[in-house]
Formats: sequence, C-alpha cells, structure tokens
Amino acid sequence: MTHSAAHSRALHWLTQADLADRSGNVLQAETMYLRTLVDWADCAPALRQLARIAMRREDVMRAAHFFALASSVHPEDPDIAIDLAVALMANDQPDQAITALESNLKHTPSAHTAWLLLGQIRDSINDKSGALTAWYQAVSRAQRAGVWLGEATTPPGLVEPVTHAIEQVHSGRRGLLFGALDSVERQFGRDALARIYRAVAGYLHEAECGPTDPRQRPKFFFFPELPNSPYHDPFLQPWARRLTDAFADIRGEALRVLHEDESLPNFVDVAPGVRPGHLAGAAATPSWEALFFYRHGERFDAIHARCPATSALLESIELCRIDFDAPEICFSVLRPGTHILPHHGVTNARLVMHLPLVVPQDCALNLIGAGEHRWQEGRLVMFDDTFQHEAWNRSQAPRTILLMDCWNPHLTEVERVAMKCLFETIAGIRRANAPVGSHDRRA
Repeated sequence: MTHSAAHSRALHWLTQADLADRSGNVLQAETMYLRTLVDWADCAPALRQLARIAMRREDVMRAAHFFALASSVHPEDPDIAIDLAVALMANDQPDQAITALESNLKHTPSAHTAWLLLGQIRDSINDKSGALTAWYQAVSRAQRAGVWLGEATTPPGLVEPVTHAIEQVHSGRRGLLFGALDSVERQFGRDALARIYRAVAGYLHEAECGPTDPRQRPKFFFFPELPNSPYHDPFLQPWARRLTDAFADIRGEALRVLHEDESLPNFVDVAPGVRPGHLAGAAATPSWEALFFYRHGERFDAIHARCPATSALLESIELCRIDFDAPEICFSVLRPGTHILPHHGVTNARLVMHLPLVVPQDCALNLIGAGEHRWQEGRLVMFDDTFQHEAWNRSQAPRTILLMDCWNPHLTEVERVAMKCLFETIAGIRRANAPVGSHDRRA
C-alpha cells in the first residue's frame, strides 16, 4: 500500500474515532484511534485522545504514555506538555512533570500557563524558590500579553491559582530581585556588584541608602555612590561627539518630519511621572509633543525609516536598553507659551541627554537650586532628572530637541548589565501587582 493510501486510511479512522468519541462510544473510539496509529504512528490528535480516554478511566500511567508520545511529536505545544505534566502528577511523578514542562518552555518560553503549573508543582515538593521564579515568569509574561490583569482577562478556572501566584510574587520580591542578579554574580563576582546590592537593600528599605543632597529625590530607584551633580559633562558618554557631529543631519530630518506632520502625539500622555496637570504657561492650551524613535523600549520603525540619518546614529551607539522600559528617544517639541512644571525623575542610574535642534529666544531648562540652562542649538546638555527640574518656552515659536535617556556614565559595564536584569525584574513584579488599567512603567 502506498504512503498516501495509508495516510488516507488513517484519516478515515481518525474521523470515525472522533465521531464515536463525541457520541459517547468510548470503547469504539479507542479502538479506532489505535487503528489510526497503525498507519500514522505519530498522529498527535489520536495520541492525545487516547491519553484523555485513559485519564477519564484514571489510568494515569497509560495516559502519561500517550501524552509523552504526543509531546515528542510536538515538543513546542504547551497544551500537550501541560496535559503530560498533569498525568505525571496524578501518577506521583513530580520530577518527571517538571522535566516535561521545562523541556517545553525551552521551545515556548512565553507559555504563561505552563509556567503557572510549573510553579504549582515546584511548590508541592517544597521548592519555594523554584516556585516563586516560575510564578514570576507566569504572571509577568501573561500580563505582558495583556491577560491576567484582573478577573475579566483571566479564565474562570485560573482565577484562584493566578491570584495565589500574584500574591506569592508580591510577597517574595526580595528573593526575586536578588535572584535576578545571581547569573551576573556568577560571571563577574560579588565584589563587582557591591554597589548594586546596597542599592537593592535601599530599594527594599532594609538599609539607609538615599541621596545626600535634599534636592535629589528619585521617584523609583536610587543608586548610591554616584556623583550627585545635577548637571553632568555630556562628553563622559563615549558617543557624544558622534551626536554633535550629526547635528545638521538630525536637525534637517526633524524639521522635515515635523513640517510634514500636522499633529503630533502629546508627550504628557505617555511620559513617566508627567501628567496633564504638570503643564502651565501663557498659552491657551499648553502643549508638549513628541515623535518617538523609541518609547518604553519599543522601536517605532516608521519614524526610523523617515529619519535614516538619525536612526543610523542612534543604532550605532550604546543605548540604555531595558525591556518594556527603555530607551526613550524622541524629537521633543515644546510649543510656545508652555511651561513644564517642576517634577522629579525616576532613577539616577539613567541620565537625560538633550541635543537642541531649534531653540528660539527665552527657552530654558531649570534644575531648581542648581541654575538655569539656556539651550543652544547643537550644544549637548546632560542632566540628572531626579533633581527637581522644569522647562519653559516663552517665545512665539516651537522649541525642538532630540531627547534621550542614557546610562549614567559612572556605572561600570557590569553594573549596567546588572541594572538591566534588576529593572526588568522590578517591572515584571510591578505588572504583576498593578490593578487593571494602572500599568505605568516607572512611576
């Protein structure tokens, strides 16, 4: 018999088996699924149905056997891996269940339900650390995908275990934060992370670790033992000269795209820590607008395509890359008569760089208590926005700058790696704990 004929026969038996199963003729269905496997040995649907029939009979060993065969056919399918793990747990084989799930998660790390079950299984064998890590992965990955944000986005059968996982992530954040640094410590040694560990202790309120300058008030995370100057030399960044050398090209692209776009996104709707009530000024409607190359770490390809010289420059330098958070880079447009009221930034681990592109008279940045800075076209300024600051445009024309966040240059390379791990973990914990509709990335 030819291969195609055998396959056609297998499909026939599979169809008949499905009909029998839906009609409640379980024995007939089981026989036909087995006949399907004669001609199509790795038929995953038949294997899964045979496993499910065995589970209904509480023959968990037979069920695990067929689920394992199905998983070997489709190792990337998390549903099969979950079924297999459930069968193995019913057969009192938690280690094998963990192996099955972890093997699948290597193929599909975004499978949040598989992570959730992995946490439950690890918790059942008293592996509290492993359970916490798995639950963190489950909740953070699910909420990145827009689910498990509340009962409306959580399947009814998962509300209880998801709620438990979220509670565990919240209560276990210390272990998660220090655990996030384990791989960095193994690679570079504990001494290289001494300041990081002091920073985390301060963040957790386990030690006194705050700014010595009362003007400096980070809203989110303070990194100790960094120079606490409000303004910093921009040329401490090794790529600063490339930015100023590209000024004419960047300015030309900004003028062109801003002329082409009649309306721009409102910066205050998306900026961390800045809300509509933070704008004032002589204008009837104060306005701070932006065209983003990156926002919350997301790359806006359309803007990059429209501004190839600026894009090439940005992609050639070391950006502060943190998943779902940074970099933040845009053409920032402050409209005439607009005053950005005093506010503080989120962390001194990052600084803010401005490349002024179009600066009318009577425009300024002011770090309160440290002095005004009058932007000059093509002249970089880098500052620590955890110092209270404000800005205004009292002219009759728009002010435009290239605004970007960047790593504090006084961090070591190892500390930058560690801070990326740490901030991404904190962001995941925050998403896990945030009420529906309040997923602000930094505030």
